[in-house]
Amino acid sequence: MLVKRSLVPLLAALCLVLVLSGPAGAQDTVTLTVWDNFTREAEQEMIEALHAEFEAAHPGVTIVRESYETSDLTALLPLALSETTGPDVAMINQGIANMGALVQAGLLLPLDDYAEQYGWLDRYAEGLHRRNRFTEGGEQFGEGNLYGVSNTAEVVGLYYHRDIFEEHGLSIPTTFEEFESLAQTLIDAGVTPIVFGSLDGWPAIHEYGALQNVYATLEELDALIFRFEDGTFDTEANLQAAQKLVEWVNNGYFSEGFEGMDYDNATTSAFVNRQGAMWLTGSWMSGTLVEQLDEESVGFFLLPDLEGSEVPLATGGVGLAYGIRATSEHADLAAEYIDLMTGPRAAELLFEQGYLPAVAVDEELLTEGTLTADVVHAWEAISANDKVGHYLDWTIPYDEIVASLQELLGGQITPEEFVAQVQTVYEESAE
Repeated sequence: MLVKRSLVPLLAALCLVLVLSGPAGAQDTVTLTVWDNFTREAEQEMIEALHAEFEAAHPGVTIVRESYETSDLTALLPLALSETTGPDVAMINQGIANMGALVQAGLLLPLDDYAEQYGWLDRYAEGLHRRNRFTEGGEQFGEGNLYGVSNTAEVVGLYYHRDIFEEHGLSIPTTFEEFESLAQTLIDAGVTPIVFGSLDGWPAIHEYGALQNVYATLEELDALIFRFEDGTFDTEANLQAAQKLVEWVNNGYFSEGFEGMDYDNATTSAFVNRQGAMWLTGSWMSGTLVEQLDEESVGFFLLPDLEGSEVPLATGGVGLAYGIRATSEHADLAAEYIDLMTGPRAAELLFEQGYLPAVAVDEELLTEGTLTADVVHAWEAISANDKVGHYLDWTIPYDEIVASLQELLGGQITPEEFVAQVQTVYEESAE
């Protein structure tokens, strides 16, 4: 009888557990919501493969993914991350105006513990991790907690049609003077030197940034972007870059009607269809070009500087970073997802698609004389030699720098007015 009495509460407790947990063998279901900027066709197979592998390794987990253009993603995230239904994982654009604003609002989870757990800091150089760091509260960019991990690297340079160069007796320029001479040769032959479309706004940041790198030092750019004590936009180098950009517009360096050309359709199509010899943009387009063109017909090089340095300063870094919503109920699972998406397996698939992984690429996978090899070598050169420049919208509000560049390109303001206008925004955005 004693044994029977002792079993009664145990049986009752067991029944309660079964009621609460559901039928025997039932699997808890979890939805992990992910927002990213992988919108192009060349990227979809890669993402779907990685998601299938993750779900297979995590029974009961379903990934719900939404993809956005970078500008839309940047605009939508502040509100989305403040909602309990927002993305658990999101790709974050770096910089004070983007990642910094989200950190200031308390919307991102510090990832340092996860970085130590998974060894993320060993995947690429600390100088590049700095671009995903902010002090608590977002006061200082480039220092403090880690809020994102990237799976791609980026370098901005010039894609070019090899046969157009050969037809006009052109070779890769080694100085800025040689580059401008090359462009003039193309103009004289009736060929547009650089395909460019500024309708979306942000591509102008790359055109200006490339010229900024010609005239500025990395120390000046670090001070500007990280807002060190001596950071300022009002420099001779920035004025020279603005003057040169206007000169390029006036001299016919860019596509006719560039003001009305969007990036994903008109600009990409113009380069693919050989409506220009070069395209100044980032390594993220290599996958699309490999898909649409013979990989050996297109090359990539960095815009040379005034001195003809073996490795010039070039805009680049790690791509948009995966971050975790501060209020996510699935932070550990989100970290596992980030570990997959930024690790060797993702790097392998990225490379297969023609993209540039943040982690090192096995040289045995490269075929010299191809676009992919050119892009990898360009990135490795600037990374190894500390010649990785910055994007202006990391520290200057995106809408403001885009608007000012559009006014400059359209002749509505002078280079001097452009520098003064951006300096005012730079100062005011720090308040």
